[in-house]
Amino acid sequence: MQESISKRQLSKYPVWQHASWYAAISLKERVALQNMSNGAIEQSHFEMGMAQSRLDEWKEQAPFRHDTELFLRRLALDGLTEQELLTMLAEPAHSLQTRVGVRPEWVERLRSAFEARDQADDTLELTFLEEFLKNQALLSPVKPLLVQALVRLSKGIHALSQRYTVVPFELKTICVPLLSQLPGRLLPRFLKTFVLELNVARLEEKLTGETSEERFQDFVRQLCEPGRMLLLLEEYNVLARLLVEALDQWVETSLELLERLCADWAEICATFAVPTTPGALVDIQTGKGDTHRGGRSVTVLTWSSGFQLVYKPRSLAVDVHFQELLAWLNEAGFQPAFRTLRILDRKSYGWMEFVRCQSCTLEEEVERFYRRQGGYLALLYALEAADFHFENLIAAGEHPILIDLEALFQPRLSMQAVVEQGFIDPECIDRSVLRIGLLPYRMWSSEQATGVDISGLGGQAGQVVPTMIPKWAEVGTDQMRLRKEQGRLAAGQHRPKLGEQDVDTLSYQDAILEGFTTVYRILMERREELLERLLPSFENAEIRCVLRPTFLYGVLLIDSFHPDVLRDALERDRLFDRLWIGVHQRPALEQVIAFERADLWRGDIPVFTTTPGSCTLASSSGGCIEHFFAEPTLTATRRVIQNLNKNDLERQCWIIRASFATMALGSDRPKRRAMLSTSARVSSTPERLLAEARRAGDRLNELVFLNKGAVSWLGVTPISDREWHVLPADLDLYGGVAGITLFLAYLGAVSGEERYTTLARQGQESLTSRLKWLKERPAALGVGPFGGNGVSGCIYLLSHLGALWNEPKLYREAEALADLLPEMVEHDELYDIIGGAAGGIGALLSLYAVAPSEKILSLACLCADHLLSKARTMRRGVGWSAQEEQVPLAGFAHGNAGIAWALLRLYALTREERFQRMALQAIAYERFVFSETRQNWPDLRGHSASIFDQALERSCSFMIAWCHGASGIGLGRLDTLDVLDDAETRAEIECALRTTLENGFGFNHSICHGDIGNLEFLRAAVKRFPSYAERVREVEERVLGSLVEQNFVSGLPNGVETPGLMVGVAGSGYGLLRLAAPELVPSVLLLAPPRVL
Repeated sequence: MQESISKRQLSKYPVWQHASWYAAISLKERVALQNMSNGAIEQSHFEMGMAQSRLDEWKEQAPFRHDTELFLRRLALDGLTEQELLTMLAEPAHSLQTRVGVRPEWVERLRSAFEARDQADDTLELTFLEEFLKNQALLSPVKPLLVQALVRLSKGIHALSQRYTVVPFELKTICVPLLSQLPGRLLPRFLKTFVLELNVARLEEKLTGETSEERFQDFVRQLCEPGRMLLLLEEYNVLARLLVEALDQWVETSLELLERLCADWAEICATFAVPTTPGALVDIQTGKGDTHRGGRSVTVLTWSSGFQLVYKPRSLAVDVHFQELLAWLNEAGFQPAFRTLRILDRKSYGWMEFVRCQSCTLEEEVERFYRRQGGYLALLYALEAADFHFENLIAAGEHPILIDLEALFQPRLSMQAVVEQGFIDPECIDRSVLRIGLLPYRMWSSEQATGVDISGLGGQAGQVVPTMIPKWAEVGTDQMRLRKEQGRLAAGQHRPKLGEQDVDTLSYQDAILEGFTTVYRILMERREELLERLLPSFENAEIRCVLRPTFLYGVLLIDSFHPDVLRDALERDRLFDRLWIGVHQRPALEQVIAFERADLWRGDIPVFTTTPGSCTLASSSGGCIEHFFAEPTLTATRRVIQNLNKNDLERQCWIIRASFATMALGSDRPKRRAMLSTSARVSSTPERLLAEARRAGDRLNELVFLNKGAVSWLGVTPISDREWHVLPADLDLYGGVAGITLFLAYLGAVSGEERYTTLARQGQESLTSRLKWLKERPAALGVGPFGGNGVSGCIYLLSHLGALWNEPKLYREAEALADLLPEMVEHDELYDIIGGAAGGIGALLSLYAVAPSEKILSLACLCADHLLSKARTMRRGVGWSAQEEQVPLAGFAHGNAGIAWALLRLYALTREERFQRMALQAIAYERFVFSETRQNWPDLRGHSASIFDQALERSCSFMIAWCHGASGIGLGRLDTLDVLDDAETRAEIECALRTTLENGFGFNHSICHGDIGNLEFLRAAVKRFPSYAERVREVEERVLGSLVEQNFVSGLPNGVETPGLMVGVAGSGYGLLRLAAPELVPSVLLLAPPRVL
C-alpha cells in the first residue's frame, strides 16, 4: 500500500463510488466502450504527457522496437489507431467511470462481500472455513470474499441434493475438500502484492512485534481490519477483479463437477469398479494439469473406501478410440499386450479410471515395459502425435500408460514457419519420431548451460533447469521475499522402478526398438484395415492444438500477477503483448493472439482445439478461425500411414538409436572402439574398396529425407562440449549436406551408378536453394569449409561438382558465394582450417584451379593477410587464438599446421614471401611444443600459456589424427614439400609416420580422427618412405577387416552412427573411395582441387 493508504480512513463517500475501481477495465472493454460512444471522449482533464511516455514504452518493448509495421498490426487487432490508444492511456479513471455508468458486476460482488462481513450466519460451512484459515493465514484478509463464495457454493450444493436422489458425497462435509483448492487459485494472484506491501510496511516501521514472525502476523492482522483490505484492493484494482473472478470460477466449476458426478453416478458405477459402499468423498485434487476454459482442470476424486476416479473437463472421444486401437494391436498379435483403460465419455467432459504408479518386481517386467513403450512410439508416430513429455505418462508396473491423448493428430500451421536458421529443413524433425516428445532430447542447451530432457522416456528427476526459478523465502516473517533459485526437474511417475531402484532407460534401447519395429510392421501389414475401419472413428474427436509451448504461457501468466500491472488494466494488456513475439517466425500466430489474451485475462493457459477431419481452429470461448490449417490432420495422418515402408522404418530406428546416444555422449576425444581385426585381413583391392564405398552410399540413401525433390539428413551434432543433439545436416563439409553431396558425386562418377549421382544432384540443388536464403542473412554464415554454414565449404563443393559434371555454371555460383567472404573474413576469430580463414584459402585455391581469376586469388590473399594480422607472438614462433587465455593450438584442423599449410599453398602460387615467412613462424611454434617423449604434438585445447611451465606429457592428451596430432601434421608437411623440403621437415614426416603406425589405429572409421583418415596419411607418406610399405598394407587390410566385422563405426563418442563426411558414413565411404581410385578422387583432408577436367 502507498503511505497514504495506511493513514487515511474511509472517505465520507462510500468507497464503492470511487473512480479508481474503473482502472481495472481491460483494453478490449475500453475499445468496446469507445465504439458504443462513437469515439467521442471529453479530453479536458487528460494527462497527455504521461500517456505519451507510456505509449513510447509500449512501442519500445519487444517485439515492436524498430518494427513500426508490426505495432500498427497490433493496433489493428483491436481496431485502434495510435492516437486512440494514446487517448485511452491518458483517460483518467473518473472519465471511465462516467462513461461506463453502471457499476461493474465484479465491483458489486466485492461490495456485497465486504458489507456483509459481520453478518454471516454461523453455519457448519463457515466453521470449516475458520479451520481452513488457521492453516492459510495469508488468505485471511480476503475472508469476506471467501464467505460470500462459500455461501453461494453451499446453496448450489443444497439445490443439487434436491434434484438428485443419489448424491455420492456427504453434503455437510463436501466443502472441506473443495476449500483445499483455494490457495492454488488465489495465492498466485495475491502473494506478490501482499509481500510488496509487507516490505513497505516493514521499511516504514509500521509493524509491531518483537520478532520477525510477530511483525508478519501484525501485518496480516492489519489487513484484516475493516477498511484496510479494501484500500489495498482499491489501489490494486486489477487484483481485486482477479480475486472476485477466481472465486466465481471456483464456485462455478465446483458445482459443475458435483452436478456431473450426480448425473452420471449410475453409469460411473456400471463402467468402473466402484465399491458397493464407496464412503465419503474425502479428496478433490484439482490442478492436475493446466487450467483452461474458466479455471477448469483435470481432477482426481478420492472416496474414503480408497476408490479413485479421474474427471476431465473435455471430450474423451479421442481417448476412447485410442483404447480401441490398442485392443486392435493386441488382437493383431503385439506382445506383450497393451493395457487398455475404462473410460466414460460424456461429449464435453468425461470420466477415466485412475492409474496408480507402481514399481516392477522382476527384470522381465521392466523389459516388457520398454517394449510397450517402443510400440507406443510407433503408434504415436503414425497418428501424428506430439507433446508426450514425462508428465503425460505413468509407469503402472510393467505397463506404461499414456494419460493425456489430446495431442494426437497434431496439425501443422497453414503458413510454413520461417525457421531462424533458414537452411534447416524442418521436415526432418517435424515428420519423425522426434516430434512425439517421447524420445530423449535436451532443450535449452548452450555453451553455458546443460540442457534439460523432459521427454517421456527420459525426464530424469534432479536435472538442473537452465533458468532460475522464483521461490518464496522466509515465509511467515516480515523478511518474506521472492528469491530466484536454481531449479531442478521434479520427479515424475513415468519411469519404471525395479523394486526401489531406478532403472536406466539406456539399457533398454533394444527392447524399445523391438517394440517399435513390431508395431510399425503391424501397421504396414494391416494398413488398409487401419485406414478404412479404425482411423475414420477419430474424424470428429476433439483434439488440442499446441500452438506455443505451454510453459511460455505459464511464465506470462505469472508475470501478469506482478503488482506493477495490477493498478491499471492497460499495463496488464501491454504485458500480454509479448504474445506478438514469434509472429515473424510463425505468422499464423497473429490470428490467435486475441483469443490467447482473453484466456490469459481469465487466468487460464490458452487452449485451442480442432478435429482431425477439420481445418478450423476453435478457441476456448467458441471462437473459430476457418481454414487455419492447410489440410485436415486426418489427411496428413493417412499420408503418413500410406508411406510407412522399410526405408522409413530404418530411418526412424536410426533416429531412436541416435536420440538415446546423445544422452550418453560427453567427451569428443576418441576412444578405441573399432579395434583392428585380428581374425580377418581383407585384401584392399580397388574392387573391394569400391564395394565398401557403395555400402556407405546405400546407407546414406536409406537415411535421406526427401521432400518435393529437396534432400536432407539428420545427424548427431555437438551443441557444446557436453551436449549433442539430433539435428538436420548443416551446409558445411564437416557434417553437412555439402560433405555428403561431395561423396555421393564422386561415388557416382567412380562406380558409374546414376542413382548416387541423382542423389548428389538433389543435394546440390537443396544446398543452392538454402544458400539463396542465407545470402540475405550473412550473419548466419561462417568462413571455413568445415564450420557451421561455412561458405567456403560450398565453394569447394561447387568447384568439384562443376568439374565432375562438366557444368561451368557451378563455378559461377561458387564465385558469387566468394563475394560474401571479405566482410566475413574481417570478423573471423577462428582462423583455422575448420572454420576460419585458413580453410577459406584452401577452398578458394580449389576453385582457382578449375576457374582461375584474379578475384579469387585476391580473396585468398585477403584471407592470408587476415591471418598475418592476427598472429600472436609466442615464446617461439607465432600462433592464433581469439582469447588471450587460450594458448594457440598445434595440429592441422584447428591449429598451426593447417594454417601453415594454407599459407604455403598460397605462397606456391603467388610467391609472396610474407606468406612463407609467416608459415615458417607457425611451424616453429609447433616444433617448440613437440614432445620428444611421446613423439607427437600435444592437444592444447583448454590450456593457457602456463602449460609451457609444466611437463606437457603429464598435462596434455596426445591424439593421432587429422584434426590433432601426428597424422594431420605429417599430412600437411607432406603436401608442402614442394615449397618446404629440408631435413627437419622430412624427419617430422617420418616421425609422424612411425607414431601413426604404432598408435594411430583401432579408434573408429572416420576421416577426421579415425582409421580411414590416418590411412590417407600413410598412403601418401609411404611414397616418400617406401620401406614402410608392407606395414602400411597390413594395417590397411586390418582396417578393412574391421569394417567388414563391425560395419561403419563413426568418429562420435561411442561410435554413434551419423551420416556426415568428417566423422560419419559419408567420410568413411569417401576415404575408401579415395583408396580405391586415388587418381580420380582428390584428398578432401587437404582441400585438394578436382582432378577431372
